[in-house]
Amino acid sequence: MDETEKIISRLNGIDPRRPYFDPLAAEEAVRQHARLIGFRDVGITWAMGPKRAISELEGVDFDSPAACRWSLTMQALRDQATAELQRDKAVWQAYCEAQEAAEARIAETLHLEPFRLALFDAVLGEAGLKSHNVAYLVSSALQDVVASGSADSAALEDLNDVYLPFADAMLAGLGSFWVIGERFVCLPLPRLALQNGKLVSDGSPAAVWPNGEAYANGDEGLIPVLQSVEW
Repeated sequence: MDETEKIISRLNGIDPRRPYFDPLAAEEAVRQHARLIGFRDVGITWAMGPKRAISELEGVDFDSPAACRWSLTMQALRDQATAELQRDKAVWQAYCEAQEAAEARIAETLHLEPFRLALFDAVLGEAGLKSHNVAYLVSSALQDVVASGSADSAALEDLNDVYLPFADAMLAGLGSFWVIGERFVCLPLPRLALQNGKLVSDGSPAAVWPNGEAYANGDEGLIPVLQSVEW
């Protein structure tokens, strides 16, 4: 079993009915990521439910330099890796083909879709659009790791190293996050109720966060329920 398969196995071991939550371990993984991209004065705030996240983010201008800094930093790293790969046409073609194969492999073997969908639907408005979904980031990172075997690229290795701490963060319970300057606002993974691998849609709580915020699964996504539910 290679290292990627080990990570996939560990991630697939997350119990959606009772995901492990260790905020200190998640914070250390986030700080490791931050150090790798040059963020030195990192602050971490936990919002224990989607409504609390919206409250924490109230008044944030998501188009401001501070709110865009993380995304621009990550895009610059990706652009650097892409430019390095494209210097050799054969290398770039091999990498693109490897990406297609890697996408199929990750889609077949990594089972984080219920978490990805629940976190995608949980926070509405601009804050929801600007959130960084850890299930999605981890899936994309592992796809890049698999594809990188086709190319010798230091920039691509650096990019993979920067993203991989999010696998440890998710294993410790991180679901999604926002970054304003060097402050990370973090939302934990919810506890999910599934039927045949999908969120239940019978009106009962389908996703519950540590602070008791509960959401049913409706035709248009997650809908807050009136009563809080014990975590």
